[in-house]
Amino acid sequence: MTHTSLIRIASVVCAVFLGSATASPAAPAIDATEIVARLINADPWGLSGTTVTAHVNLTDKSGARRELSFNARSRRYDPPYSKSLVRFTAPADLAGAGFLQIQNRGGDDDRYLFLPDLKRSRRISGSLRSNSFMGTDFSFADLDRRDLRESVAKRLPDENIGPFACFHLDTTPSRADSPYARVELWIRIDNSLPLRMRMYDKAGVLFKTFAAKEVRRSEGRWYIVKSQMSDLVHSHETELVIDSFSGSSDVPDSEFTLRNLERL
Repeated sequence: MTHTSLIRIASVVCAVFLGSATASPAAPAIDATEIVARLINADPWGLSGTTVTAHVNLTDKSGARRELSFNARSRRYDPPYSKSLVRFTAPADLAGAGFLQIQNRGGDDDRYLFLPDLKRSRRISGSLRSNSFMGTDFSFADLDRRDLRESVAKRLPDENIGPFACFHLDTTPSRADSPYARVELWIRIDNSLPLRMRMYDKAGVLFKTFAAKEVRRSEGRWYIVKSQMSDLVHSHETELVIDSFSGSSDVPDSEFTLRNLERL
């Protein structure tokens, strides 16, 4: 088989997993701030007005694996701001644990973590945003997306990820409690999904990476249904897989309360 044939096969495989693409669209003349706003509005992980079931596969440096399963419901109540409630269903030692997040236009977001053994919720303050979420390589900061919402973004020359034309951005979070000095992103031009991210610590060292592995379109929206977050310092990986999802705009506000979070 020729080298050219191998390249063609690789391009087809990439298109199957990351969504079919036609000819790469010309990059529109918009600034970096608008590109970030489009990404947030696109809701790539289904955290704004969606009901999902999902699982994560954790792999440590020794190759040991652990799987967590959860479901989540969310409501976009003040676009692009949303409320979301994540409830773990497995393994047994985490079943019933929950996480409530309410994004706020003014001031810090509200974040509460509930563990059944403690029988009460714990508020996650801004100073804890860099902490790992339930042992995964996603931090609380990654979930609230505030470091993108409140950042200074700079547009770099556009690049392709496989066959997909992408905006290439460098963002600097404005918040002092951000775990990142800067975040580099590659965002698909046609649907505003981030296909790759690189996170740098306060010393400017690359320490985490994100890669979209599979995307899917449902009810007119694109979602990242399989992705991988990697901690390069601790040689730890988290694969996030969305098993099912549906648009849901009618979730009542009563769903997103401490009382509901602490329901046993």
